[in-house]
Amino acid sequence: MKRQILHSMFAAAALLAVAGSASAQMLKAEIPFAFRANNTLMQPGSYEVTGIRTSNAVMYSLRNVDTHQAVLLSTYVAKDPGKDWVKSGTAKVGFACTDNRCALSELWTGGASAYGFFVPKRGSGETREIALSPSPNKAD
Repeated sequence: MKRQILHSMFAAAALLAVAGSASAQMLKAEIPFAFRANNTLMQPGSYEVTGIRTSNAVMYSLRNVDTHQAVLLSTYVAKDPGKDWVKSGTAKVGFACTDNRCALSELWTGGASAYGFFVPKRGSGETREIALSPSPNKAD
């Protein structure tokens, strides 16, 4: 029993450490189609994107505003954002799509790097992009 309590305390401390390191910037996206993010099927709707920085990784929380479904996205590669994205000056999320199935593949919040995510291999297809906008702070 003591071991279980000790493990629970460590888990709670780890969650607090991650929550405390969350970026204050929250972005919003209107995504009009179903897509996969981290192998989770997400429905069309309004999404909030929040950056989470740890000592050795950059992750993002993607949350559907209406359904409250959320997924934690681990980045696997930092890369230069596309020139057209930088030129637009607007943060964006990118999707890899084949046969009307899309998966979140890339995120750029306006900084020096864009971040890529693992997507299922389904052959070549089209890409889509959605602009992100700053989300107003919620009143507590």
